Amino acid sequence: MAMMSVLTDIKYWVAASIFVAFAVGSLGDQVPNMVIAVLMLQMIAAMAGLSFRKDDFKKDAKPIFWSFVCCFGICTALTLAVGALFIPSYKDLWYGWVMLASVPAGVSVITLSLMMKGNRVMSVLALTVIYLIALALTPLLTTVFIGDAVSPLDIFKYVLLFIAVPLLVNIPLKKVKLNQNGKVIFINIMMFLLMVFSIGNNRDFIIDNLDLVLYIIAACLVRTFGVSLTMVWFMKRHGTDRDNGVVYMGFAVWKNSGLATTMCLVLLDASESALPCVLSLMMESIWFAVMNGYIKKHWPSHENVEAEVLGTAA
Repeated sequence: MAMMSVLTDIKYWVAASIFVAFAVGSLGDQVPNMVIAVLMLQMIAAMAGLSFRKDDFKKDAKPIFWSFVCCFGICTALTLAVGALFIPSYKDLWYGWVMLASVPAGVSVITLSLMMKGNRVMSVLALTVIYLIALALTPLLTTVFIGDAVSPLDIFKYVLLFIAVPLLVNIPLKKVKLNQNGKVIFINIMMFLLMVFSIGNNRDFIIDNLDLVLYIIAACLVRTFGVSLTMVWFMKRHGTDRDNGVVYMGFAVWKNSGLATTMCLVLLDASESALPCVLSLMMESIWFAVMNGYIKKHWPSHENVEAEVLGTAA
């Protein structure tokens, strides 16, 4: 049981991946292709077993709308705002921030809703809607903010590859009963490989530009911990439904940094353009590990409160 607890805990995989990435470094010219394969497998695994009914969309229409606002409103706007600070001296990094701002939320928002006891059904519905909208919105945003540096058709091709294909593969997988722990471990392994490939590919640049890396990490702290803590305070004060609220928080913070990293490595000539996405991938993983405990303590679900009361009474 202790080993299973370690294998299913993302923070151990994140720590291990950072160590391995700096020890090994870049794995060569095939890194972009390896990242593509890993991300597709991760996306397929994360979406496996997700199901919903048509009527659910009508029932949760308002929460779905607010989830979209959090993802492509709050998260995208703030990512572009912090990224704009790098324009004068680091144009390639600005391209990376734009790519990060333009992609949809990470599939791990569903994992967040499960672990934080949020509205998991709504998170699945909202993510489905957001991903379908992203097929058009992601190429549009990249065109608006970085012009013809990347072809909108190329952006659309990769968004289609990483969104439509996993959704289609998930159709037959709905009939397969998957072990939950096994699924989580597989996703963690894919996250480990994704970070090893991405961070390792930028190891030398990171070591040679530690001051710049610290600035990017500071920006990532603002768009993760800064946003989430502010949102929790605001939603609690205004009586937002707690189960939907934690999902909103996830959409306002968790971009699909793996997808953004992949598109930077494949579509942009300068590998350092992927750095904001790579470091964001790392910081989002750390953020999730920390906020999972914070939410349980400071904004617990009714189930947690009831279990605590009954445990005390016993």
